[in-house]
Amino acid sequence: MDSDQSVALPHRFGGSTLLTMQCARPRPGRPFGADAVAKLTADGLLGQVLWSTTCTAYDVAPANFQQLRDSGLFLARVDLSGVAGDATRVRELVLAVQVLRSLGILVEYDLDLFTGTPRFAGVRDKVAMLRAMVGDGSTPAYFTTAAIEADCSPWLAGYRQRLDPAVRPWLGDGGLSQQLADAWAEILLAERLLLGLRGGAAHRIALQRLTLRSNTELLNLVATSAREFETSGGTRLLDDELVGPRAELLTQTMLALRNRFWSANDHVVPEPSAAYGG
Repeated sequence: MDSDQSVALPHRFGGSTLLTMQCARPRPGRPFGADAVAKLTADGLLGQVLWSTTCTAYDVAPANFQQLRDSGLFLARVDLSGVAGDATRVRELVLAVQVLRSLGILVEYDLDLFTGTPRFAGVRDKVAMLRAMVGDGSTPAYFTTAAIEADCSPWLAGYRQRLDPAVRPWLGDGGLSQQLADAWAEILLAERLLLGLRGGAAHRIALQRLTLRSNTELLNLVATSAREFETSGGTRLLDDELVGPRAELLTQTMLALRNRFWSANDHVVPEPSAAYGG
């Protein structure tokens, strides 16, 4: 098992790092993550650091991950390979994410809408998986739209070209989904560090509602525009004058929410950071 310290925690707590533990596939009778806990114990770090790892939905068992969480597990990168389009595996994924988030463990994942065998049906399957996975608003929706390398229909290629700039307000550098992910990491980290937050419960509720709004807006945009493009070869739903104002409203709501919360908790950080939005 290997580890590294290359993953930075949110900028508000930029003096810390998140230890990345590469957990081996569990042997019979040995739970997932046992090697990571053993390594941390041997290094004298158990209970002293926060750490992350990569897992599948199959690996996530409530009792075991409660123990891993108590041992410092802060973030799980969930492997989505082969899940989209498989109803049974989607249900397992949804349950796993629910377990992780109920334990206060952040969830990350990688997903490109057009990898594999690129078809509109594949896009629909991936959007349906994401909708189920992030449906409670505790995890932001995000994906990539990399150039299609395999053979595909001209309409699908044209749709990808139209979709890519339309979703940048959410998925570009510093976009809304990244801001939401940072906001979740900030409050969960502050709670883990027992920093005595004011209004933490209310902020989590407001953040969850906003995340759900953002997820719904983004995934509805993809689903409806893909359906229209597949049937007619074009769509105006991705036009900037239609998408931009909705995304901007969500972004400004996000900035106001974070600024308001951290203004009430400026005692948490010795040197309060500048207001978001700069």
